[in-house]
Amino acid sequence: LDYEEYLYQGWNAFEAVNLDEISQDSSSTYYYNFALGMFDASVQAIDYEFNSQNLIGPYYKSYNGIGWTQLYYSSEFLEPEFHYIRDSLRQESKIYFDKSLFSLNSQSSNSNIISKDKCDTYSGLGYLHYYNGLDTFSFDSSLMFSENLVNECPEYFFEHDELDFRNIHYLRGKIYLFQNDYSQACIEMNKANACECDSSNVNIDILLDCFDLFSNGN
Repeated sequence: LDYEEYLYQGWNAFEAVNLDEISQDSSSTYYYNFALGMFDASVQAIDYEFNSQNLIGPYYKSYNGIGWTQLYYSSEFLEPEFHYIRDSLRQESKIYFDKSLFSLNSQSSNSNIISKDKCDTYSGLGYLHYYNGLDTFSFDSSLMFSENLVNECPEYFFEHDELDFRNIHYLRGKIYLFQNDYSQACIEMNKANACECDSSNVNIDILLDCFDLFSNGN
């Protein structure tokens, strides 16, 4: 199989958990591990296909798949007694998102690289650093990568789950709310769901209603 087929199979398994309704006796652990196996295989396929031609392969595609899968898989272990598994998966996720970013930057002149590839990496890093920031109370990296994302892909959507630019603005809004920067939080929530929040004179009740409406899918 070529690397694109392995990528396809990996994302199919990822989507089985996040977009499809898997049967009651199916385990998300199985699908995530299957996805990781396919993405790992795609790395080897890229090695075989491109190294023999002395070309730089699109490793960022595989690394993005591994990074996203590890990040989502970590959410299966939110209970306090499983924090070491969750933290380990998030650390692995960071390693692969960083590798993806390095792969993208090393091929900056490659016209085949599309903004979507970059933005999937920025999005993953934005969420990853947000979750890490909940422990360290430092969100600068999350804000930086999410800003890179909205600048590069203003209408961004992550095609493997129900996640788009509105979720990114909601994420940024939560950070600013946590930092008591209500004006910036208001600006982000207006972009997330067009709520009626006046950033020049923030009414905290209206702002909190904006967060509630978004989180409840309204």
